[in-house]
Amino acid sequence: MRKFLILVLILSVSGIAISQPIDTLYKKGNEALKKNDYETALSYFNIIINKNPKEAEAYNSIGFIYLMMKNYQNGIENFNKAIEINPNYERAYSNRGATYLLMNDVENAYKDLNKALTLDPKDMIALNSLGTLYGYLSKINEALEIFNRAEEIDPMKVDTYWNRGALYMNLDKYEEALVDANKAINANPSIAKSYYFRGTVYKYLKNYDKAMEDYKKALDLDSSDGEIYIRRGILYLAMGEYKKAVEDMEYGLKLKPELKEDKTVSDFLKEAKDKLK
Repeated sequence: MRKFLILVLILSVSGIAISQPIDTLYKKGNEALKKNDYETALSYFNIIINKNPKEAEAYNSIGFIYLMMKNYQNGIENFNKAIEINPNYERAYSNRGATYLLMNDVENAYKDLNKALTLDPKDMIALNSLGTLYGYLSKINEALEIFNRAEEIDPMKVDTYWNRGALYMNLDKYEEALVDANKAINANPSIAKSYYFRGTVYKYLKNYDKAMEDYKKALDLDSSDGEIYIRRGILYLAMGEYKKAVEDMEYGLKLKPELKEDKTVSDFLKEAKDKLK
């Protein structure tokens, strides 16, 4: 697959009352997680574990936070603890399987994702991750079968459309990808990612005006996402507007510095700078 493979710290507890009930700590930890305030979320979930070391859900939450932070090894360690406490905890298996997939550990990802689906055949994380895994292995029919099943279970789950659309993009089936991008937007018009995904599809269809409209809409919804600027910069590069391309990509990398390690992004930026000269 080429273009779009789509998903313990010592913390200060200053200001967090350790005497709070566990339910309250879960609520506050989840609220912080929704805001992408990972350090605060970790603080709450670690307090829960200090109060009760057998809280499998807290270990799973910590593992998920590390997954979001791309600290995959710490994520695996916490999912392991959750499963050790509760061997039938399907969400811990699906999260660990998704993490293994991001680590390119195909064998362990396959085992965990299938275990999760044995425990809960409607686990959307497991279905989307398994579909992506099949796509990675170029088992296209199997991947599409999994994504189609996920859509039947929950047609409002935008992740399915992103992942299946990414598979179509890798197959150069841009019209099919556009259908999925539209489905994602119809399911939830308030998510920036759906618009910049559709914008990227339009770019490959060489409909640059519509692509630019979608990137603008994505930025209206979330101007803090560096990936939108990077994608728009790549669009400017295709349009021959090299100065704007460099400005957008460099600004996007300031907002999302982890993408500096992405060779595709660095190659596009180098090309834009070379052409600007």
